[in-house]
Amino acid sequence: MKRAVVVVKRSIRTVLFTLAVRIFVYALLLGGLAYGMLWGAVVYDEAFYDELGPVESLETVFALSAALVFLLAGRKNSSKTPCAVMISGLLFCAFVRESDYILDTFVLRHSWKIGIVLILLWMATYAARHFRDIYMSVLKFTHLPSFGIFMSGLLVLVVFSRLFGYGPFWKAIMDDPSYRTVKTIVEEGVEQMGYFLVFISACEYWHEARMRSRFAPKATE
Repeated sequence: MKRAVVVVKRSIRTVLFTLAVRIFVYALLLGGLAYGMLWGAVVYDEAFYDELGPVESLETVFALSAALVFLLAGRKNSSKTPCAVMISGLLFCAFVRESDYILDTFVLRHSWKIGIVLILLWMATYAARHFRDIYMSVLKFTHLPSFGIFMSGLLVLVVFSRLFGYGPFWKAIMDDPSYRTVKTIVEEGVEQMGYFLVFISACEYWHEARMRSRFAPKATE
């Protein structure tokens, strides 16, 4: 009985320590992003947020990194593979979309659209072949902590950033020609927050897959 109590206490301390480390690291990273955006807006103005600026580039890096980390999670645990593949496909589409200026300028005009269509066609083919596996894998994903982080990031990207960066809204409240600069800074800043959350969710998903493989290597979930 005493041994069980000791084990429980150690488990609680481990969980609390891990949680504290996560909060500290994520807060540090998020604070660094916020400070960087503030510094860039003050020093470089709108140029810091243009198509080839650091903010747009970092968003592209977050999208690509999250896609690759989800794929790694799928390799760690086979039951997570179908879900990881589909999410990675969406993130690769986001990566291509964020790279539209570079692709249009240095490859071919509208080539990013071709890239997205090819990825979506591949995803549709994969989904048709593995529909049941995808359903079960996604269902399990919805019960994991990383799912909440992922959905938060996705909603920030798809919904909040678009509404909060709506041009007429900023024009109405500012009534000043500089509203476009403010609109761009706000929209790109919120988008970066969304990509950051998606990247964190990918890291958490990989960690969950790693822990499952570590403690139950023969389990198929």
